[in-house]
Amino acid sequence: MMKVAFLSTFALDANVSLINALKAKCDIYFFTEALYQIHNFIDKDKLKNTISEGTQVEELKRFQSLIPLNKTYVIKGTRNSNIIKKLYTSYKIHQYITKINPDVIILDNYMLTYFLSILRYRKKMMMVVHDPFLHSGENFLIDRYLRKIYFKLIDFKILLNESQRDDFIKHYNQDKTKIFTSFLSIYEYLACFKTGKKPDVAQFNVLFFGRISPYKGIKYLLDAFIILVKEKKYLDITLTIAGSGNFDFEIEEYKKYPQITILNNYIDPEVLADLINQSSVVVCPYTDATQSGVVMSSYAFKKPVIATNVGGLPEMVENKKTGLIIEPQSSQAIYEAIVELYNNKILLQEMSENIEKTYFSGEKSWNASAESFMVALSKIKE
Repeated sequence: MMKVAFLSTFALDANVSLINALKAKCDIYFFTEALYQIHNFIDKDKLKNTISEGTQVEELKRFQSLIPLNKTYVIKGTRNSNIIKKLYTSYKIHQYITKINPDVIILDNYMLTYFLSILRYRKKMMMVVHDPFLHSGENFLIDRYLRKIYFKLIDFKILLNESQRDDFIKHYNQDKTKIFTSFLSIYEYLACFKTGKKPDVAQFNVLFFGRISPYKGIKYLLDAFIILVKEKKYLDITLTIAGSGNFDFEIEEYKKYPQITILNNYIDPEVLADLINQSSVVVCPYTDATQSGVVMSSYAFKKPVIATNVGGLPEMVENKKTGLIIEPQSSQAIYEAIVELYNNKILLQEMSENIEKTYFSGEKSWNASAESFMVALSKIKE
């Protein structure tokens, strides 16, 4: 059986499910860095060692049915600015990886955490490129610099949508025989936080959640909802905006409406699970995008999604099947989509059933995604 090391610094949201699917197909070892608690819910100050086995980390025990804790390692994170300590930690990690001696390695980031291992094992490494192109408003110099280095060091890459593959190959001058694609599936980790509270069927709840950023198009959604409110025809519709970050526009005027709730702070997984469960539909009004964990979080509760026709979103939201695809940067389009689903509860239910059929056990399940990863990994071994 192929031995795989998965080196991560990102959130557990997708990784726990992917590893769960991969562990039936390969012998997998998982590394994650506890730096910011919002990334993987681990308080790094509680960690006694530089590297701790997953069985020793209390916050991971709720995921023990998804990831093999005895083959999971949690790194006590260090900021990149502390370069000496960062490189020492990288050296310690490299010792662990050398002992494991994996056949292939999956890397999902371009941080310095695994830098020494990248230099040593880059020829048998595959990089997961979450964002083939950096989002507008987030194109930072340090990100561009590190991406350039890692893209040059690591030949094999896997994108999480098909639609941006050709543009990615052309833009970064990549060898197309070494660029693969897979996809995200439902974020099962949220089920570990589910409270069991039943949705309020008397309300039609529209939800936006996620990090607040200019490319998210939140103002278009808020303006669309104001149209609904002023019509005074849809008295049982509410809107919730939930997430941390700074708005790039003035939001005080929107707070005047009792139908709108704005939770401008980090949303704990327990709260997030409840918000999605209580929603009728989730809206992703993005002005640009790659793929979206928001969609997969929504699908975990079988909630349809209204998404804009940008990036890989049309691959994730099948129009009229699992949600609605609309034109970007249009409050009118968002308004019409919300009204359409509000007035057609049968379609809303059919979408929910389609999500279950496709993503829980069908062609977009984690098992199918893991098969794509295994095909790519087998090419590295050739």
